[in-house]
Amino acid sequence: MVHLGDGQAKLAAAVGAVAAEVERRSAEPDMEHPPIYLAVFDLGRFKSLKKPEDEFSFGRKDENKPVEPGKLFGTILRDGPALGVHVIAWCDTYANLSRALDRQAVREFDGKVLFQMSGNDSSQIIDSPAASKLGLHRALFCSEEQGRMEKFRPYGIPDAAWLASAKERLARR
Repeated sequence: MVHLGDGQAKLAAAVGAVAAEVERRSAEPDMEHPPIYLAVFDLGRFKSLKKPEDEFSFGRKDENKPVEPGKLFGTILRDGPALGVHVIAWCDTYANLSRALDRQAVREFDGKVLFQMSGNDSSQIIDSPAASKLGLHRALFCSEEQGRMEKFRPYGIPDAAWLASAKERLARR
């Protein structure tokens, strides 16, 4: 587990390791692999995971320079789910989300949970202003694959013991 206080080098190493696993699994598409979950709490604070800004640079690429974590993160989002590598991310505002991920990367998340926000922000994320109509202590779960939206009452962040038991149950599946 990598925490923001651990430094950007550890974060880059962790994202690099997960991206390498995605690459390894893509070379063995018929193999059965256990699921991997990459959890990112407060995506907006991880500056190195932000989308690359210089996509259209014309200079020569330095072959010795490591791939940026933001680019690797995009690969994990795009190619990981089909290979059993999933990302669970939380971001506090749409502005921070759009700084970190481009629109296509946001679309890679099938399940989205939205709290009350402006109609414009809601429309940008789920193509509907439904989250602007939520009241206090309500959230909206949206699944693009299933084509459903469900309003629910969220609860607090689970403690470490619950997360450990959930991890164990998922590992047994």
